[in-house]
Amino acid sequence: MALFPLQPGLNPIGQYDLLNTEQASILGGEVMTFTTASTTNSSTEQAAYDAADGYMFDASGVINNRPATLRASTAAQFPLFLSDDGLANYGTLFGQVIGVPVGTATTGTNLGPHTAAASGKVTLWGNPGLYAVTTDAVASDFITSINTGASAGLVPGRVLGFTSGGKLAHSSTAVEPAVSATGVGNFVEFQTNQSLVNTPARLVGATISYTQIVFHWSAGNGVRTL
Repeated sequence: MALFPLQPGLNPIGQYDLLNTEQASILGGEVMTFTTASTTNSSTEQAAYDAADGYMFDASGVINNRPATLRASTAAQFPLFLSDDGLANYGTLFGQVIGVPVGTATTGTNLGPHTAAASGKVTLWGNPGLYAVTTDAVASDFITSINTGASAGLVPGRVLGFTSGGKLAHSSTAVEPAVSATGVGNFVEFQTNQSLVNTPARLVGATISYTQIVFHWSAGNGVRTL
């Protein structure tokens, strides 16, 4: 799981069907938004048969669409959320996933799946507040050194936007530039994996590896510039 809520009162808004094209690459911590998908399963887009997500009418007044979620890619998309499902650190279904979503095949490979691999859904978080996200889920040049957390101009309060791939970013001119006017939060600090029982590496003279960033999520409410 790549997203970590850091304060009381933060709750997910629920689980929503994830487009099949997104399932294999969601790391957790990406900026997400809503889209639509057909109510009819196809070879490229499937939803769990027990889903009761609600439905939408098309232009002719026929219920042909259902809500789904995907990574945000433009400044015009609302509302915005954070995903918490990752490719690692998730349990297995008796050591094996059978089909994606589960039950659509009779054989499978051993995986440690994110939630979407089992149910076809992703959990979305929308409440403003403090979150941490692992550095593998942000833009590749978010930091220049995993050991120092170094990144030019990245100071507390720096506005964070997102790339066209939905990853948090702090620069519009970086290798993975943030899309213009996509400010969704503010940077707070770098941190290591937190624990109540482990001695911090810095207190014993060991090398610190900054594995997470802490940020205040606002979902782009208010000023939305980078």
